Amino acid sequence: CMRSLHHSGWLNFRMRCLLVSFASYQLWLDWRRLTPVMARLFLDYEPGIHYPQFQMQAGTTGINATRIYSPAKQAEDHAGGDFEFIRRWVPELEQVPREHMVEPHKMP
Repeated sequence: CMRSLHHSGWLNFRMRCLLVSFASYQLWLDWRRLTPVMARLFLDYEPGIHYPQFQMQAGTTGINATRIYSPAKQAEDHAGGDFEFIRRWVPELEQVPREHMVEPHKMP
């Protein structure tokens, strides 16, 4: 997602959620320090929209406090059968067979 964002300045909503969730829960980055960095990358940045979304995805507000997205499940459910987005933006996985694309670390 970050490579695509750096290139285009835009990500769809699901990818934005995944990105903030991953940064907050797996990388332990504070959403308050992450938000200004991401604001410089998003072409459509709007503080009134993005700050509450970052807070929600980081689990500091909202009714579903913990929002941990599985990158493997998101890829499986939303990347499409050919995994074109992953193959384009993660060239390290370009030659990985389709059946191992969401969890290449499990390849024999």
